[in-house]
Amino acid sequence: MSAENNNQQKKIVRIIGLGQFAIDNQDLKTINEIDNQIVKLLENQRNNESIIFEFKKQLEILVKDVQEKGIAIASKEILPSDIVLPNKDITLEEARIIFKGEGAIKDSF
Repeated sequence: MSAENNNQQKKIVRIIGLGQFAIDNQDLKTINEIDNQIVKLLENQRNNESIIFEFKKQLEILVKDVQEKGIAIASKEILPSDIVLPNKDITLEEARIIFKGEGAIKDSF
């Protein structure tokens, strides 16, 4: 796929360690809702088991949605990423740096 020609209505999302995906703006709105839920969850500064479990669950849903709704870009074709998402091995402390304010996905698209 040549994402270059099709990305006027799409954003390029990179998931660290999993590659790039072209996501259309409508699906990006749905994915952004999950991103915003993660931001709210991580505003709680506690690191108890329920916060960690819910964060990992929401991050897994976020990554899965990008993979399912997006069009995978061939690994030999590297495009500038509009959005970069972490993979599931991120720590809560690292996640709080990424998922704050508007989150990893900025609300303007």
